[in-house]
Amino acid sequence: MIKIIIIDSDETERYRLKDGFSSQSDFDVIGIGKDCYDAIKLVGSKRPDIVIMDIALKDGDGIDLIPLLKSKSPNTAVVLFTNFEDEEHIYKALVQKPAGYIVKRGGVPNLCGAIKNIRHGDCFIGSQIASKVCSIFSHIAKRGIYSAVIPHNKQHPKRKPAPSGMPSGISGMEMRIIGFIAQGYSTHEMAERLSITDGTARNYISAVMRKVGVSNRSQLALFAIHHGLVPV
Repeated sequence: MIKIIIIDSDETERYRLKDGFSSQSDFDVIGIGKDCYDAIKLVGSKRPDIVIMDIALKDGDGIDLIPLLKSKSPNTAVVLFTNFEDEEHIYKALVQKPAGYIVKRGGVPNLCGAIKNIRHGDCFIGSQIASKVCSIFSHIAKRGIYSAVIPHNKQHPKRKPAPSGMPSGISGMEMRIIGFIAQGYSTHEMAERLSITDGTARNYISAVMRKVGVSNRSQLALFAIHHGLVPV
């Protein structure tokens, strides 16, 4: 049973979500709140598995609240469920490392599916904003922010231990693949930088996605943020 707290300033939305979760046996809604104060109080006292939270709350910004909620309950995953789809809000949210960013127009069934994945340790972004996440990482790469993390020479680096929380068996080459994807590189651009064929690059991409447990490049880029591979 996945224990959930819902935080949304819209009363209709709060109870729409509650009814949606209550109709499925996998979820248990253990608290509902309308603002930052409620979120802090409920997370601190009930320690849920998941917090479903809007960004625009009556007494503050849900994004700014993420670090405090994590400090109150480190094992609680914070999922932003919001109407904001602009790059500014998406970027600001990714910096705070939520477990998910999902737009409301995707509906409750989409949210339920995402939560099941998140509960197993995945991070999730809605398909509606995937292209915007790629655009954000492309801007980061152009500003050179990523250059200090992954070497850009054509020599293959010696294999190093994976950062804490990374799946075991990630090779040095695969770490570079994760880095290039986080920068928004195409398969061909990765192949050129690594001195391999496009087909080999695709094989590496498929392998690393399988090891990490994600289904697309945007989710892999978000995974890189969660594990400190992209110092945004």
